[in-house]
Amino acid sequence: MAELRRVLKPGGRLVVGEFADRHYVPLVTLLQYAQASRFEFCARLGPPLAYYAQFRASA
Repeated sequence: MAELRRVLKPGGRLVVGEFADRHYVPLVTLLQYAQASRFEFCARLGPPLAYYAQFRASA
């Protein structure tokens, strides 16, 4: 997440798609990673095990 944040300009958008597999990352964990990398959570779409999460790179 830190590298994704580095290459996005302030206000840039990141969408992460997650589907239940052996590398599944729960949304709560993704939110922790995003917050640590200065992303703002915008929206989530889909059921718990197959979701899309949208983030914005904060300034």
